[in-house]
Amino acid sequence: MPDLNGVLTNIPNHYTTQFDSNWKHLVQQKNSKLKEYVTIDSIEGKEKSYNQIDTTSMTQITDRSRDTRISDQAMAKRWIRPQQYDCAKLVDEWDEQLLGEVVLPTSPIIQSHAAAYGRTCDSIIISALGGTAFTGATGTTATVLPSTQKVAVNYVETGTAANSGLTIAKLRAAKFLFDSNDVDEEEERIIVVSAKQLQDLLRTIEVTSQDYNSVRALVDGSLNTFMGFKFRRTQLLPKTSTVRSVYAYVKSGVILAERGLKTYMDVRQDLSHSLQIRSVASLAAVRMEEKKVVEIACDEA
Repeated sequence: MPDLNGVLTNIPNHYTTQFDSNWKHLVQQKNSKLKEYVTIDSIEGKEKSYNQIDTTSMTQITDRSRDTRISDQAMAKRWIRPQQYDCAKLVDEWDEQLLGEVVLPTSPIIQSHAAAYGRTCDSIIISALGGTAFTGATGTTATVLPSTQKVAVNYVETGTAANSGLTIAKLRAAKFLFDSNDVDEEEERIIVVSAKQLQDLLRTIEVTSQDYNSVRALVDGSLNTFMGFKFRRTQLLPKTSTVRSVYAYVKSGVILAERGLKTYMDVRQDLSHSLQIRSVASLAAVRMEEKKVVEIACDEA
């Protein structure tokens, strides 16, 4: 009814609520950060071995017409065994009608599966960097990353050892390990860090160092290389208590074998004709050589 001034007082009771017809993804890592920086291979069987040949040396000839000296050649094998992964979502047969003007979220679901695949690739690569590699004639020998390829959380170049985040000293220590192992200088060196390591690195040099502008650009994202390392940031790195494991490596140091991501859309008659969206993948990774990987322990307390 109108009030005494002729204003219809009940109209606000009929105001409508508007809904966006589209879907938006919540914050997440949407693409692989590391696939581009490892060696990619395909695999068809249940396992695959990679043949490796060790270094050899020459010996000075001191006698004329002497017997040929034959030396054995050291060889090795690395093994990779893919595991299967999937994710599946159901859309009820009534959803499309009951959503009204809101579109059915089939495309966003497929996009979320692709993002999950990228993150899974990165997690598998990271696990291979610091995990157990299987070696030997039959792939039953477990080979771990040795302590000689690790920079301790309390590493300092001088003074008293104390836990720290990522520092210039730790980067220098990683570079020294690559150089002393004769890792090819022509091969790009990658370092995988979290957001905290970038902040730590900036904090250690922000007052006096001439490197401040370079690291500032690194944090801002306008630069991705510092001290010979290309930086890749992900929050998927393993963390034990307050200590994050950061990995530096070269591309030939890790192989990712994949069969690719496949996505299927099927109407499930056994589930009231719901639409099933399912993505599957087969993946595995292996560290190819311990000397090509360095683990840096960084405190995040």
